[in-house]
Amino acid sequence: MDKLLRSTLETCDISYEKFRILFINVFSILYKAATLNPRKLGSDIKIIHKMLGRSRRTGLVAHFYIGFVSLVLFAKYFFGYVRLSANIVAMFPILAEEGPELLTPSILAQAVDNILFSSLDIIIGCVTVRYFMPCKFTIFMIFLTKNFIQISIGIAILNIYRDFYNNLKYHIVDTDTNTLLEKTDKEKELFVRKESLV
Repeated sequence: MDKLLRSTLETCDISYEKFRILFINVFSILYKAATLNPRKLGSDIKIIHKMLGRSRRTGLVAHFYIGFVSLVLFAKYFFGYVRLSANIVAMFPILAEEGPELLTPSILAQAVDNILFSSLDIIIGCVTVRYFMPCKFTIFMIFLTKNFIQISIGIAILNIYRDFYNNLKYHIVDTDTNTLLEKTDKEKELFVRKESLV
């Protein structure tokens, strides 16, 4: 199947790596645009306040923890827009195959969104199960599995973006060195011609 896809793409004058990163980028843009909903953010914060407010822990620490979780939810929501805009900007170097520095914001945004926030979710889940809702262990295991899968997929996608970035960067360096070699060859030919005339 993979060989068939590669041969089909080669007949369409598009490389497999370019098609793969283009597909991932477009899918990420569409997914983020569909899931960024302010109403969902508001309902998530209300659910957090309701669930953690009914827990056995009360006092200043519980209020601080509820505020911290709400801030993390808001930061994830805000950073979703940052990642969406970074992926839109990344469409230019993917399609034009130049300007690898425009891929850097997308790589950083994906690292923060997929790895940092998923790791924060795991820590928040551990604290919640340990101190606030000890009877929800099975839900936590599903939550933990989901976040580990998200982190591993995020690392794999980051590797794809990094490889494409390196290919673009070193392709530009190679073309620059090739033009420099061509220039030096032409200068040598002119010098030999001048020498022969003299």
